[in-house]
Amino acid sequence: MSRFFHRTPKGKLAMSRRAMLRGLAGGAAAFVALPTLEAMLDSHGTALADGAGIPRRLVTWFFGNGVRLNRWVPQGEGPNYPLSDELLPLANVKEYVSVLSGFDNFGAVVQFGHYEGMAILSGHPMQNSNAGYPKPGGPTIDQVVAAAVGSETVFPSIELGISKRIDQYSGPLIQYSAHKSADLPLPPEYNPQVAFNKLFGSFTPGDDPKGPLRVGVLDAVREDALEIQKRVGTADRVRLEAHLESIGTLQKQIAALPPICTLPDPTLETNIDVNGAEPLAAVNQAMSSLMAYALACDITRAGSIMFTSAIGTTIFNAVTQMEHHNLTHSDNQELVHQGVVFTMQCFAALLEQLKAMPEGTGNLLDNTVVICSSDCSEGATHETVDQPLLVAGRGGGALTHPGIHYRSSGKENTADVLLACLQAVVPGAVDIGSGQGYSNKPCKMIKIA
Repeated sequence: MSRFFHRTPKGKLAMSRRAMLRGLAGGAAAFVALPTLEAMLDSHGTALADGAGIPRRLVTWFFGNGVRLNRWVPQGEGPNYPLSDELLPLANVKEYVSVLSGFDNFGAVVQFGHYEGMAILSGHPMQNSNAGYPKPGGPTIDQVVAAAVGSETVFPSIELGISKRIDQYSGPLIQYSAHKSADLPLPPEYNPQVAFNKLFGSFTPGDDPKGPLRVGVLDAVREDALEIQKRVGTADRVRLEAHLESIGTLQKQIAALPPICTLPDPTLETNIDVNGAEPLAAVNQAMSSLMAYALACDITRAGSIMFTSAIGTTIFNAVTQMEHHNLTHSDNQELVHQGVVFTMQCFAALLEQLKAMPEGTGNLLDNTVVICSSDCSEGATHETVDQPLLVAGRGGGALTHPGIHYRSSGKENTADVLLACLQAVVPGAVDIGSGQGYSNKPCKMIKIA
């Protein structure tokens, strides 16, 4: 019997969900993980052939400096809510998106600018430190998931970043959106080439006299791919070929990106020369693809994408030449609005990638939870009541679908939403957060199982 296949107790020829294509590239081991194929599923297409459920995943997507609430909050509630001006970019995935408004971030105990609002992703109030700025009070939700299921995947979690222009002097709580603990921040990878090589195994021999020679992973694993294609059904053959072709295309797209993704010296971050502009849309598209493939291939089940940081100096060049944080404190709030629209276009790119990837009888977004939020409701005020909060995906059927707009009419904790999302991926979880941010009551408006 091939190393890829085994017989189930009922005699069905099946594949392991952890099967990988292997080969040698440039003398080093190369591997390509596989998407969920029909050969890995039971006869109903709703569980793995060994009886285990299709994996559920969780991703956080963070952007700094808030929104314009009067352009963000939808005017209607329920499943037929109309998209607001700033949420219009989500039109193609609206059925998967729930908008939670009117909640209070109970974990934002002490007012300290943008810092306290970072509890939106953890439920832990910030702590004092000896470094002159606060530090996280505990792990972010992605790391709670990683601690629970990370041993089952290649990477417990992956952290990706888009804009490199973070505040260099405000400490890890502001600089990064993912934290394993109060004293262990998880800086994101900003370079799509580095992220691709880490996740999918592209190699650069050091003795190439003509410069970097990138050895194709797909050529190295082609023999394994052909073996599998001979033994699976037509649908799986088509899906496998499409998967390999997409990874190859992605590799070429990433290789074509300018090397500006490397974090520049802080003195250069204020350079508004158009030639020094960050390629935000292109990098976002590449990172969205990498995250989607990492989830689809079960390389990880927990991840974070930091689009922009709180207080950050990102410049949305298509909108303005002013640094984003300064812009939110200016009189031109229309430009702030336009920046939020661009941000949501980039968030939509991730959701559309997940939705486009078939899995079982549905798609990858059906089995994923994506939490999108910011450090404050509006950058000009630093307020933590009514912080923007979106929950996308069905979480394997545990979350409300189609999505809804629910506006809290009372004092409800944003950590209630976190707990509902956590329980969708880790059903045994009973609480999240600590201190005043603590919750053991999942938001019932979005949790159905």
